[in-house]
Amino acid sequence: YPVLYSGKTTVSWSTLKKIPFYNVSAFNNGVSFWAHDIGGYFKGIENGELYTRFVQLGTFSSILKFGADKGKYYKREPWRWDIKTYTIVKDYLQLRHKLIPYIYSEAYKYHKYGDALIKPVYLLKPEFYDDVLYRDEYFFGSSLFVSPIVKPKDPVMDRVVQNFYVPDGMWYDFVTGKKFPGGHNYISFFKDEDYPVFASAGAIIPMGTNENINDTTPPNNMEIHIFPGVSNTYTLYEDDGESDLYRKDFYLMTDIEYNYMPNNYSVIIRATKGKSGIVPASRNYKIVFRNTKRTDDVVVYSNQDKVSFKTYVDGPNFIVEVDDVKTIGQLTINCKGKDIEIDAVHLINLDIESIISDLQIPTEMKEVIDGILFSDLPIQKKRIEIRKLGKKGLDKKFIRLFIKLLEYISEI
Repeated sequence: YPVLYSGKTTVSWSTLKKIPFYNVSAFNNGVSFWAHDIGGYFKGIENGELYTRFVQLGTFSSILKFGADKGKYYKREPWRWDIKTYTIVKDYLQLRHKLIPYIYSEAYKYHKYGDALIKPVYLLKPEFYDDVLYRDEYFFGSSLFVSPIVKPKDPVMDRVVQNFYVPDGMWYDFVTGKKFPGGHNYISFFKDEDYPVFASAGAIIPMGTNENINDTTPPNNMEIHIFPGVSNTYTLYEDDGESDLYRKDFYLMTDIEYNYMPNNYSVIIRATKGKSGIVPASRNYKIVFRNTKRTDDVVVYSNQDKVSFKTYVDGPNFIVEVDDVKTIGQLTINCKGKDIEIDAVHLINLDIESIISDLQIPTEMKEVIDGILFSDLPIQKKRIEIRKLGKKGLDKKFIRLFIKLLEYISEI
């Protein structure tokens, strides 16, 4: 049973930086389950940004574990922090809990087939093994890819500048849905609440909740996120989570089949193997079609019968909700519509506009800066024009920031 604990670690950015390397290196020894104390165990200086980045990494790790030395000033409970830190950490911890069906299914694959939960990017790109920019990136299960943030943010722009590589294929930012064509290196800027996690085209991510937020049994409410681009099938594995009754076939495997065409999506959910009584007799389903516009051409069947449903839009996502569906049977959802897929490609210029928008400088000055940064001037001329703004009262720290940002604009 290769489950390990890293021991008493120091509260520091240095500790956080080491953890992804340990996790991906452990894969080479067949170990997928490392436990690290979120925030570090002892010594050091408590810091809200550091604590947040620890939690975000833990959310997309095999084990998320809180622990600290004795003393009333080690803050591991989210509610002991400021409201911003508390809100961000609460969202990620709730996401972690919702991800249990996905994580459990991926852990089953490891148990059954040796398909590790965490796999380093250098399996696909061996040249990254010694590349400090990319060697810590990893696949989290079959559908997610993570580029860990292990350094503090730039205090002026209030963001982390992150270099990352995205594997071949099409990938989507797990939160925003922005598209990243694969096989390329990128630079992007991440606020405290952001984290570079990507879902592959056609990814099916099963998530769940129960009324009791601490309940980890097979959920009554399933929320399934589906990313466009290609057809795919995901097998959800569930058992009681405690006993060895699965050895006597007391488990349930459910196929979630996604058939993709640009103007026609269908989802079929059906139990395929195991026994009834393992999961609730019926469930409420929330199907989240990512990067999809509203369409009124939707039909839903439970077995052969048409059933009522609810649809709505939440940001760039189209959602279909169906309640009280029998889990031993088949649920079929079909959505049709012209140009319903949202083609939201990530653009670094939009990131930079967001940085300018958040800075505490006069709005009229922001317009002047925008006109310089995104003009057709040669980059050297842009640097000169930015420096001239110092005579108009622009603080030197902002001048240095915009000259730095020019490096990224010039790469577009």
